[in-house]
Amino acid sequence: MDISKKLLIVTFSIFALFTVLLITASKIEQAIAWEIMSIDRTARDWAFWDDTYDFVNTLNPQYIESNLDGNTLYSLDLNLMLFVNKSGALVYPMSVDLINETVVPVPAGIMEGIDSGVLIAHNDTDYIHGVVLLDNGPMLVVCRPILTGPGESPHAGTLIFGKYLDNSYRMFLENRTKTSLELYTLNQEMPPDFQEERKAPFIILGNERVAGYFALRNTTGEPVAIVRADYPRELYEQGEKTLYYIYIFLLISGIATGAATKFSIDRLLVSRLITIDNFLKKVKRDKDTSKKLEMEGEDEIHRLSKGINDMLFSIRLAEQELRASEYEKKFILDSLEEIVVLRDPEFNVRWANQAALKNRDLLMIENKEKALNIPVNDREISPGLQLPGAPIWTDHEFTSPEGKTWLLRLKPICGETGNIIAYLETGVEITERKKYEIELFRAKQDAEVANYAKSEFLANMSHELRTPLNSIIGFSDLLHDKVYGELNARQLKAVGNISGSGKHLLNLINEILDLSKVEAGGFELHYSTFWLADVFAEVRDMLFPFAASKGIKLELEIEKDLPGIYGDRERITQVLSNLMTNAVKFSNENSCVKVKALQNNNFIEVSVSDEGIGIAAEDHDKLFKPFSQIDASSSRKYQGTGLGLALVKEIVQLHGGAVWFKSEVGKGSTFSFSIPLHV
Repeated sequence: MDISKKLLIVTFSIFALFTVLLITASKIEQAIAWEIMSIDRTARDWAFWDDTYDFVNTLNPQYIESNLDGNTLYSLDLNLMLFVNKSGALVYPMSVDLINETVVPVPAGIMEGIDSGVLIAHNDTDYIHGVVLLDNGPMLVVCRPILTGPGESPHAGTLIFGKYLDNSYRMFLENRTKTSLELYTLNQEMPPDFQEERKAPFIILGNERVAGYFALRNTTGEPVAIVRADYPRELYEQGEKTLYYIYIFLLISGIATGAATKFSIDRLLVSRLITIDNFLKKVKRDKDTSKKLEMEGEDEIHRLSKGINDMLFSIRLAEQELRASEYEKKFILDSLEEIVVLRDPEFNVRWANQAALKNRDLLMIENKEKALNIPVNDREISPGLQLPGAPIWTDHEFTSPEGKTWLLRLKPICGETGNIIAYLETGVEITERKKYEIELFRAKQDAEVANYAKSEFLANMSHELRTPLNSIIGFSDLLHDKVYGELNARQLKAVGNISGSGKHLLNLINEILDLSKVEAGGFELHYSTFWLADVFAEVRDMLFPFAASKGIKLELEIEKDLPGIYGDRERITQVLSNLMTNAVKFSNENSCVKVKALQNNNFIEVSVSDEGIGIAAEDHDKLFKPFSQIDASSSRKYQGTGLGLALVKEIVQLHGGAVWFKSEVGKGSTFSFSIPLHV
């Protein structure tokens, strides 16, 4: 037999010896682990049974009679089965000696574990297992919470199963693993080789035996016992004789393998990698991606060369697409009438489109410095652009020597670190737009002057008309009251019509005068503190005849403890009167008008709701405009000037409040306004 074969056999034998030792020890440890898993499966079946859950709470004798007879533990191959309730009290014990087939008391060590809580499941997911040292020897213990199913709370107690690791079980393991087993607890005096277990998983016992060790642990994970498995050492002498062959063979094989490996790597890998490296350097130097790398073979290096060729082809296509894209962008930018300029951080032109090149005055730094009023030479082009919260675009106007006005926009382009690396500038000629803006501004000024003159005229005319109207109303009232003598029925009706028409005309003039004062800035408010309920009572008394004639009920809903309002009492009365008058006017007969008032933060909110005709959505824009009515025809059903809501809006806004509404055709309208509690 040659050396290589001997070396192979010896090496395999030594490896097999130690492998067998480890496997044997692991087999025994695995057998005990499987025993624990088997006991746990049985414990889960019993602990997750509805009848067990009911039994631990009620101690139902039928459960004992049906399931806990004298053969239960023998059939399960267990020494112990204990039922403990949720308070930790043992409610039903079962303990037997499997060898002698007799009933025995529950071991004192188990009872101590129950009393101390070590063997008690404290929550629904507890799983307790391990080895407990008892007077009769170590015992495998598994504890499970008693539930109606996995994860179904709450648990009713703990079910404890136990099995002794006695001589009969040890013999079973020896027969199963074909080894000799010894077990010592940590509270016993152990042989010296057991003490060595902490240093190595196996040791050599003389020239004939070797041993493997593992620890048994309690329910808290602490080691409580050591198990040893002995195995014969038949290959030791042969291994010792051939040990020196191993060194020689390893030396020779190492030199030969190294030389062969270097030759193979140089031929198959290094030389080809050098070829690839030289090719890539040439492509980089020449910047020519059209070259192709030729590499023979069908291995990974060949596939790498194909990948490099594909990559170069993709780069060449990307370059072509980039050049085409650059051409398209340049064509588009040169086609624009607006100027587009890219400047460096020193504000020098880096790129400009054709429109900018045709207006070179816009590109000169001196003109920029004058237009922007920024020291360009100090490279402080726009310090505000670098501050947090500053606008991205900066707008400025520039007038060329030819008299053209341009609107230029400047935007900084920042790098990854936040520093400005360039500026993008765009511009459009606004000469005609500037002329139009000037004309528009002048027209606006003329309109404001005309509007002020109109308001002043209306105010003066309204004042001049009020004096004769007051005289007409006064004398017609005197005639109607028969101060100057008796009048017949037709005369009384005529005088009443004169008085009513005069009062209506006077009300219209007053509204025009008030609106004119607002527009002319001469409308003054006289503040005082008053109660909204008093204002409502006053308006209700005034509108009562009008509402009663249509069978309309006026209701008020004021929030409890509503504070007083600080404002112009007369004008707030006017606002509420206009809104309630409109509500009664546009309400159906025998309906209701509701007024609500409440406090919302620092505002008093008032709403007037009716059940009338409502307002179509397309007519909403007509509201609150002077002299504007939804039905503007001469034959309209509801008469009015169209000034009431306009005055309401102006008066409320002068108080610092707001007006809003919601309406639906056929379902009525709700007009609301808010007044601040304090000025």
